[in-house]
Amino acid sequence: MSRVSVLMAAYNAEKYISKALDSLLSQTHKDLQIICIDDVSTDSTFSILKEYAGKDRRIRVLQMERNSGQAKARNHGLAVADGDKAVLHHGVILS
Repeated sequence: MSRVSVLMAAYNAEKYISKALDSLLSQTHKDLQIICIDDVSTDSTFSILKEYAGKDRRIRVLQMERNSGQAKARNHGLAVADGDKAVLHHGVILS
């Protein structure tokens, strides 16, 4: 089975980021690399992401140096992705 890198950019997503991650972690395909890119959120998004990464080694958290938007954040994540396939996940949409 192929390794899949899931790219999820987030900005001020504290209200829904946990549900989005829980949804990804419950997928039947287990060979996942979940790359979460915080776009310099002003809420607790980054802290929540780090907490999840501390609990599951499949999650990698990156943070942009400055707010740059979804496309640049995803490209930043894509640069470190090592999966055979890469997919985008919108944090507000549950899998």
